[in-house]
Amino acid sequence: MLFAGFGLTIVLWLAAGVDLAFRYQTLGREVSAMTDRFLASEQALADLKTSVLLGAIDWRDVLLDSGGPERAEFYLAQLRRYEQVCAASLEELERSGDPLGGSDSLAALTREVNDYWASVLPLITLPPALRATDLRRLLSERIIPRRESVFRIVAHVQSLNRSHLQQQQRREVDMYGRARNRFLVTGGAALLLSLIVGAFVSGHVSRLERRLRAELAANALNASQLHRLSARLVRAQEDERRLISRELHDEVGQALTAVKMQLALARRSVPDAQAGAIDEARAVADAALQSTRQLSRLLHPPMLDDAGLAATLDWYLKGFSDRTGVPVEFVHSGMEERPAAEVETCLFRVVQEATTNIARHAAATSCRVYLQRLPASVALTVEDNGAGFEPGTAQRHQPEGVGLLGIEERVTDARGTFRIDSAPGRGTRITIELPAGAPPPGPASASPTEDAVGEADSGGRP
Repeated sequence: MLFAGFGLTIVLWLAAGVDLAFRYQTLGREVSAMTDRFLASEQALADLKTSVLLGAIDWRDVLLDSGGPERAEFYLAQLRRYEQVCAASLEELERSGDPLGGSDSLAALTREVNDYWASVLPLITLPPALRATDLRRLLSERIIPRRESVFRIVAHVQSLNRSHLQQQQRREVDMYGRARNRFLVTGGAALLLSLIVGAFVSGHVSRLERRLRAELAANALNASQLHRLSARLVRAQEDERRLISRELHDEVGQALTAVKMQLALARRSVPDAQAGAIDEARAVADAALQSTRQLSRLLHPPMLDDAGLAATLDWYLKGFSDRTGVPVEFVHSGMEERPAAEVETCLFRVVQEATTNIARHAAATSCRVYLQRLPASVALTVEDNGAGFEPGTAQRHQPEGVGLLGIEERVTDARGTFRIDSAPGRGTRITIELPAGAPPPGPASASPTEDAVGEADSGGRP
């Protein structure tokens, strides 16, 4: 819509500009042609006047010259050349496109010029004695009046030519005025259409912007609700793990302990030769009891509530190293003052998820965990020397699990900061800092959708 609107505006202004340029080009050609015609007419009249004047001078010389026939022939040739120049000038005036070409003044000038040469040329053939006798009469009666008549007509034609030039100039001014008015009309129309297009495009863009703002607000609300739901799911999951851990430790653990005790009593009343099956059953019960205790501690270590985060991580990382064969170095400082229980639980789960990722994806040969208690926060760093990855592709590496996204969600819910540094072949470092105090409580009540999701999550996966 924006491109179409501004494109139409540009086309309108280009059309107005092209029309104006075409008009001024046409005016320029007409003015140039008019000027050329005027100059040609002026030149033709000047040549005509000059030829008549020179012809009169030569005729005077003929009358004063007492030479023979050779001189008469010379002057006759000169006068005929002037006559040809006059004829050519008259033809040039007739060919001009101005109204002067067919005017009565030009016709009268043509007659006068022709009569002038018709009166002058025959006098050359008169005998010298006769020309000398009639010199004064010929000049006063035939030569001078004809010449003066030609000059008056030439002056009148020049006056008409200049008048026609003034008319052309007024016409030129009028044409420029019409061209200016046309440009004002086309420019005004283009401006009006541009304003209409701009108003339409602006309104459309405003509507799109309002719609986009509404969608962004809705997306922000959905994201906030999803974040609250995710936080509630994480807390519900943690509560469910604690409950299952307690049930495994108390119910299943006690049941397996009772089975072991019953098997021990049965073993006493059975001869040694027949006690092999009971011993095997006791070994199976003992292994089941150990697995139950181990699973209970992994779901929610009781020592996290009793001994604190540092001791729990030390126990967990030793077990992780034994299970995976990846050496783990654990360093902590300042943990004598314990943070809030929610913070300890969050950090423990972060270490669990991070080490699980190391075991599954990193192909690392060593791992280091740093835990430090700061005045108002707790800092945790987990790093390895594994394969590494591009941080932006972490979700593609773990398409079926929460992975780093789950860690970030936990940290965000605890009002902490999360940073990951990694590159292919250079290992991975995760840095987390959480407030030492308990995070603000979540919403007092959840929507029915959140409760349903929380119940499904609690019952569907431990």
